[in-house]
Amino acid sequence: MGFLTTTDTSKKAAPLELTARAKTDLMLDSYLDKVFESRHGSGRLDWSQFLTADPEDLIYRREVLTELSANPHLVESIENVCKTLSQIHQLLEMPASDEFYAENIREFSVLPLAHSTMSRLSEELNGLIAAGTVKSRGLIKLADVVGEKVRTTFTKDFDKHWKELAGGIDQMGSVRIRFTLDGDMRIQGAALTQVDSQRFVKNSLFSGTMKENRQKEKPWNLEPLKDMKTPAEELLQVQLSNNQKEFLQVLTKITRDLDDLYQDLSFYLGALLYLRQMKKTGTPVCWPQIRPKEEKAFTAVQMYNPVLTVFKKGGTVPNDIDFKKDGEILILTGINQGGKTTFLRTVGVLQAIFQLGWPVSAQSASLSPVDRIVTVFSHEENTNLEHGKLGQELETLRAGLDLATPYSLLLFNEPITGTSPMENLFLSREVLSACKLQGYKGVWVTHIYDLASGADEMNKELSGSCISSIIAIAEKGADGIQASYRIQRGAPQFTSYAKEVLFKETGAF
Repeated sequence: MGFLTTTDTSKKAAPLELTARAKTDLMLDSYLDKVFESRHGSGRLDWSQFLTADPEDLIYRREVLTELSANPHLVESIENVCKTLSQIHQLLEMPASDEFYAENIREFSVLPLAHSTMSRLSEELNGLIAAGTVKSRGLIKLADVVGEKVRTTFTKDFDKHWKELAGGIDQMGSVRIRFTLDGDMRIQGAALTQVDSQRFVKNSLFSGTMKENRQKEKPWNLEPLKDMKTPAEELLQVQLSNNQKEFLQVLTKITRDLDDLYQDLSFYLGALLYLRQMKKTGTPVCWPQIRPKEEKAFTAVQMYNPVLTVFKKGGTVPNDIDFKKDGEILILTGINQGGKTTFLRTVGVLQAIFQLGWPVSAQSASLSPVDRIVTVFSHEENTNLEHGKLGQELETLRAGLDLATPYSLLLFNEPITGTSPMENLFLSREVLSACKLQGYKGVWVTHIYDLASGADEMNKELSGSCISSIIAIAEKGADGIQASYRIQRGAPQFTSYAKEVLFKETGAF
């Protein structure tokens, strides 16, 4: 990552670990994969590599995004560079073919395009820096990175050398081929000497980056061609195939040299796309206040789930949240289909977005970085396994708790369902007690109301995190009891309004 982190390379990296299960549980893969999928050829960029728990890196990225948002022309230049680098990736993914014709050579014009777009980006950045318009450490570093890449990845006088190599081939008109014949007038060897009235020579395009094995200014010498029915066509085919190999060698090297830069630029373009989506849906965003990790802070006013906002095109209900200092576990109960899982996911998504270094979807927020986001969701029973559903759930719980630390965010969504309510209560209290003693922070969604009602008792008996009850509010309307999708602190109501929900969905009990 060339310019996504601070210039202090001596600092130990502080990543945010996010398991594949957590990405799926929070629906982050569904959303962020789409944000980045067009940025890496036909593949997808692994966005989780950009997550960080380093507060300085979060500030560093914030500075860059703020200045990019204020300089649309600079963003356009970055998009042009990324587009050409993406095309290079796509060329490398082309299937190998025994036949390679002049039309294919035209695709390799992306090489000089990459050179020219990067050169323009370097010039624009340096101009903005000189004018004092760009001051962020990240964009100043980007100017250095791009300038260095232009000098080292491409050779001196690249455009001139490219013209010598590819001139006439991308718009094939005429060629001149030299043949060597034996006494019986049979072809012994041949070479392409002229393309569109220009001498075709081995040039210095790859000098400094590839080993030069042939003398410069000397035509390509080809092996004798066997069974040539149309010598000119077959010779040209061989010549173009040889050129293809050289082009692909350079493509591979350029891709390797520029991959870090490409991924870093794609990261910021993804962030800007996210901001455009939030603006389009009318979702507020803010830069959170960054709190020390020891505070275990998570406060958000009018927070939205950006994933649902985009997929549902708005219409989501905002909620507030405020974890107590030094760690708190919130037990969430309430009406069925009342937004409990959505609330849980929103907390996890905002934490992840915050630790990408992006603004979060809320009116205001104050968060501490975490080292892991651990999700434990109840899933359908896997009948291929030896253990029943309870056994699977306990294994999932154990795996999640093995990953957790006092500076993690834990999100439990009805983690135990495969047993009776009484046994569920007993097992849940055991797990919850262990989490409390470790000082963990998180949200636990459940329909076991006695788990929430026993919070005060557990707080008196055990040290560590505070345990509190929050509820999904039900409200009376013209059609009876219905979900408000609002979450707030309060004592459990000991009902999920299952009958009312059933009546709403089916019209009968």
